[in-house]
Amino acid sequence: MRPQSIPKFDKKNDLPRISSALRRLATAASGNLCSDCYIHAAIAQEMFTSLGVASKLIAGYAAWRVGNGDGDVIIHAPLPNMPPQPGGVAYHVWLEVENHLIDFTTYQLRRKAAQMDKLDGGTTTVTWCPDYLAVPIKSVSPLQAVIQLRAGMYFYKQDMAIENLIVSTAQPLDDYDVNTAWLLYQNQELCVFGPNNMYHDEQFIREDVKWGLRGHD
Repeated sequence: MRPQSIPKFDKKNDLPRISSALRRLATAASGNLCSDCYIHAAIAQEMFTSLGVASKLIAGYAAWRVGNGDGDVIIHAPLPNMPPQPGGVAYHVWLEVENHLIDFTTYQLRRKAAQMDKLDGGTTTVTWCPDYLAVPIKSVSPLQAVIQLRAGMYFYKQDMAIENLIVSTAQPLDDYDVNTAWLLYQNQELCVFGPNNMYHDEQFIREDVKWGLRGHD
């Protein structure tokens, strides 16, 4: 399923195609939707490699200002006075390509906000939820600016201890998952149905694509 020869990488077209493939794959089959940043980044890295693009997997902390209200911030980072999280580590995983960071999970921000609201009873207004983020590293804002200012701001910071932990404990990618991502990359109109769809509407279960996605973060 993977390309036999390296095609020319077209940033304008290939980034949306990779984003769409990963989104359809995860939405249908991820067992850890909204907590599957590692699998997004790792599969995307495989796809970039096959497209002849060198990328680096980065782990650390991130935050996104999704609206202009006081609480319209999603944070994957430890904060002052945060109570201990036994067995849990706040982190995020993304890619860097040359002087750009690329995050294929930002389409999940609206869903993350809804999950957060369900837990704390708050109301998060989401006015900024890009399909993916591909921006110069220098455009990253400090965490406090993201917390205090306006929608559309983002914070990313590499943490080597977190990165070493994530990389050393991650399971090898499943070739089936990577090959399925390539199938979706090559077929942008392909409708995907997986375990996450079965719960919602069994009439849409089809034999077109049979697969599973296992998250590692």
